[in-house]
Amino acid sequence: FMEDINNILNSGDVPNLYNAEDQDRIFNACKADCQKKRLPVNKLNIMTQYLNRVNKNIHVVLCMSPIGDVFRSRLRMFPSLITCCTIDWFSPWPSSALDSVAKSTLKSADLNLQQLLNPVVEICCHIHQTVETASKAYFDEMRRYNYVTPTSYLELLSTYKTLLLEKRQEVGSLKLRLQVGLDRLLSTAEEVELMQEQLRKMQPELEASEKDVESVMEEISRDTVTAQETKLVVEKEEEEARAKAAETQTLADDAQRDLDEAIPALHQAVACLNRLKQSDLVEVKALARPPAGVRLCMEAACIMMEVKPIRKVDPTNPSKKTDDYWEAAQKNLLNDPKGLLQSLINFDKEGIQESTIQKINPYIAREDFTPAEIGKASQACEAICMWVRAMHKFYFINKEVA
Repeated sequence: FMEDINNILNSGDVPNLYNAEDQDRIFNACKADCQKKRLPVNKLNIMTQYLNRVNKNIHVVLCMSPIGDVFRSRLRMFPSLITCCTIDWFSPWPSSALDSVAKSTLKSADLNLQQLLNPVVEICCHIHQTVETASKAYFDEMRRYNYVTPTSYLELLSTYKTLLLEKRQEVGSLKLRLQVGLDRLLSTAEEVELMQEQLRKMQPELEASEKDVESVMEEISRDTVTAQETKLVVEKEEEEARAKAAETQTLADDAQRDLDEAIPALHQAVACLNRLKQSDLVEVKALARPPAGVRLCMEAACIMMEVKPIRKVDPTNPSKKTDDYWEAAQKNLLNDPKGLLQSLINFDKEGIQESTIQKINPYIAREDFTPAEIGKASQACEAICMWVRAMHKFYFINKEVA
């Protein structure tokens, strides 16, 4: 990384950065510059004009810590960090700046410090300045640096705010729990006293209830006869429930038959994938300008496997961007042919999302997205097309069965 930054600072270029397509775009963009300056239109002059553009427009901002030997080593290994950069050293803040920054930071945080604001600001300034003094004494005695920068002061203020809010929340939570507990104890004591009073008043009623229980028992005996009649009704309803269960089983069997229809298509797609060779997929990846059938098939595969497209400028309308599934397929699917075959064979067909099916429906409806049509462009893509269509059919059959 530092070597690339060194090259950018020194010459504005990184060796071996551009592929053939990038070089073509650079040639088309900077060819006019050579013609305006009446220079021979060759690769050297065009790259020179391109680097002139880069040097005029690129801005590099680097921030490094001087702590340890890493900083010194980088300066020795990459001299452009010194010769091609403007170095800004951060100077210590005076007391007035520390005071002003602390007040502004603590006020903006809405900590509601009120009369405690000034004492808190003073102690923060004192802590920072004390550490600065101790760091200087440490250097004088041990000849080793302990860097105390304005960033350290800002981190001190940030830590104070975070800790204050956490402690306030913690204390407030404990206070609330204590208050809730006290309220419950008081309310429980009142309820117990009230219940005791009610029990004393209800004593005569309890005695009367005993007599009522005896009469109820007599009624229960009479109701037993009625319960026998109800049992007959329940048995009849149970027979109706069994009939409905049998009907439900019939529906389940129909759904299973639909699933059995989808399984052969799925097995056929898997068998076709098993016959594929890694070299077939390597040939597909190597296509610089793939046929429309290959692009269409890989788009559907990316959608089914939830691979996000790459947003690129629309060649027909530079002001808009379009989804490029082909480059995404090259990077995420075709980059590992063996892994792609295993992913297709072991795909979690039970976990297909409805949103994925909604995206894939337009492809299934297309007349040019059939194994026969796709097979004209690529044998490997024909197998992938069969797999996509099998997954689409399996989703709907599995949904009915579930």
